Amino acid sequence: MRKITQTLLLMLLLAISSNVKGESIVDETISVQLRYNDSHDESHPITRIPPAPISATQSDHIFTFAEYLAGETIEIVSGDTVVYTSLICEDGTVQVPDNLTGEFTLVLYLGDKVYTGEVEL
Repeated sequence: MRKITQTLLLMLLLAISSNVKGESIVDETISVQLRYNDSHDESHPITRIPPAPISATQSDHIFTFAEYLAGETIEIVSGDTVVYTSLICEDGTVQVPDNLTGEFTLVLYLGDKVYTGEVEL
């Protein structure tokens, strides 16, 4: 009886481990840091302290920003080509199309300031 119980437990553990390998139980959330790009020219004085970076989270093709950024524009850029543009929703989210895959630059326009960060979709 003990051998049967051990065998059943071993089979159960193997079945559970094969299911866990096949599909993700928890979505992976990645922190994205967008840094201020200083486009200094003669019309703007040099500031001593650059604006703080802006944080967002990425879960697959969904980016979540702070709600105060609702209505601001983001772009997904590949090289010099803008491949996607969107406004941040009221809840702070942006869903990028699933057909975009690879490494991109995420650009956030906040007033006259531009923030960028590298992302992988």
